[in-house]
Amino acid sequence: MRLEILEKKLVEALVVLLLNAKGKVVSIKATSLVKIAGLGHDHSAILKAARFLQKLSKYQFIRVAASTNRNKTYRYMIKDGDELWQLVRRDPERAKELILKIISK
Repeated sequence: MRLEILEKKLVEALVVLLLNAKGKVVSIKATSLVKIAGLGHDHSAILKAARFLQKLSKYQFIRVAASTNRNKTYRYMIKDGDELWQLVRRDPERAKELILKIISK
């Protein structure tokens, strides 16, 4: 699958996840984001999703959750007061464009 298509699906899955959130915090793993995007268990898609989440955390749109176990899998979290959450709630299409622009850097 082409990288642009994969990134677009991951962004759409993230936006849908935030729009459908019931609580005040959303936690995400790369594997769960890939499943939500409908990409199954493809290992290359999981790695690309992990890089995608890592880029978003680098630009401080999402946070790395503190982990007590010694698992290699990172869990990322977004709180309801965060900029990305507010942007998705106000204008999902603009949020998609902004995220795609950020990860293409």
